[in-house]
Amino acid sequence: MLLGELLDAGALRLRPLVLPPGADSRPIVDVFTTDLPDPGRYLSGGELVLTGLVWWDGTADAFVDAVVGAGASALGAGEAALGAIPAELVDVCERRGLPLFGVPASVSFADITRKVLAENRPARPVGRRLLAVLAGRAGLNRLLDVAGAELGAPCSVLSPVGGVIAGPPPPGADALVRAFLTAPRLPASVTVEGRRIRLLSADAPDRHRAVSWFVVCPMPRSKEQPADPDATALAEELAGLVALERARVDAGHRAERRLADQVLRALTTASDATAELGPALRIAGIAPGTPTTVLVTEGELGAALLSEVLRTAVPDPVVGLRGSEAIAVVPTRADVPGLADVVRRTLAGVAAGLGRARVPVGLSGPVPAGPALVAALEEARHAGRLAAARTEATAVVTADEIDSHLLLLGSVPDEVRRAYRNRVLGPVLAYDEAHDAELVATLIAFLDHAGSWSRCAEELHLHVNTVRYRIAKVEQLTGRNLGRLDDRVDLFLALRLRS
Repeated sequence: MLLGELLDAGALRLRPLVLPPGADSRPIVDVFTTDLPDPGRYLSGGELVLTGLVWWDGTADAFVDAVVGAGASALGAGEAALGAIPAELVDVCERRGLPLFGVPASVSFADITRKVLAENRPARPVGRRLLAVLAGRAGLNRLLDVAGAELGAPCSVLSPVGGVIAGPPPPGADALVRAFLTAPRLPASVTVEGRRIRLLSADAPDRHRAVSWFVVCPMPRSKEQPADPDATALAEELAGLVALERARVDAGHRAERRLADQVLRALTTASDATAELGPALRIAGIAPGTPTTVLVTEGELGAALLSEVLRTAVPDPVVGLRGSEAIAVVPTRADVPGLADVVRRTLAGVAAGLGRARVPVGLSGPVPAGPALVAALEEARHAGRLAAARTEATAVVTADEIDSHLLLLGSVPDEVRRAYRNRVLGPVLAYDEAHDAELVATLIAFLDHAGSWSRCAEELHLHVNTVRYRIAKVEQLTGRNLGRLDDRVDLFLALRLRS
């Protein structure tokens, strides 16, 4: 519906107050009623904004700037609350070029909304054609061809992780991804090369944007031309149909997820990692002995991101969630080099949309598929802990970056490590707990300073004799001589195993 048509509706008795040249021909795509002082975040362009002026505090600049900045078509102000439209509001709208009309106290905003919606509800044969294309399994590219022909410009489906899913690569794809990830509200509109681009989510509403598909629809308008309600409606229909296709793709991955669950259950619970792990790997398409890398991160978002990243980088990844830990088992291929670089680069590209979420990732070195994956999992976990300690939201650490003793410890079963720690360090831990003697802290400082009494005492702000007394107590409790290198190594490893 055009603004001029609404103003001509005599039954509504709307009073035009500001009508810039050409304002009559501005289409009204939707109606948004608000009394927020800054409604901009809830507007996507082309709306008629109706307000009862409850926000009025004597100034109008911020409110009008928000409405104009969001690309709204016009502003309707109710006269009931204040009895009249403030002159300052009229003045600000004139200066900003925003059409303004007054709504008499006897006219309901609901009547205006019903009028606009009724005029914007014509039958859409193009929408039916889109649905027929999808129902006929012609694919996303054919669906986009039909929509693009109607809009006069090609449409695309993108993923922040997977890149172009269907359709031609749009100009400024990286900027469009960032705009989609950071938009305060969807759908969102951006301008690229003078053309208005509409970004619409095409995925389940509860899926994180970082792993969502979205539709890129160029609108037949420029910065100066108002939105076309038919084009806007078509873009929304297209996004809904793409979301159906996304759901169909997800359904096809259910079998993969069941296979992944079998592999990860065997990897994390099998006592000897041979009875169940080997068959589970074969069923998942990973032959015994295949060079394989394990990746570890945290939570459902981490699992979803790993799954999206790996599907675009390698064939047949096994990705799943065990408790709060996301694990991926990935066959390593010579023709897909730099897996860590791919993961690092892709995750960095979506970091802007993560908010406060963090996705630290640890990667093991390649090992033959089979029992060696148990050690690789521990290696990846150690790398993941180092990644979590870094400041980047999407830090990625590989086994090559881990100290050599951690690689060794990663191959030792949990129960063996616990037994070793308790046997070597248990008496010292127990003594500290009973007497608050700070023997462990002193031992750590002593080993960190290569057995230097003076530097250890300086760091701990103690007398050298106090350090000597404490170290002697450690030697007494553990039966080890800290003057010997092998005994120092025993205690050093036991201390590292505490984590």
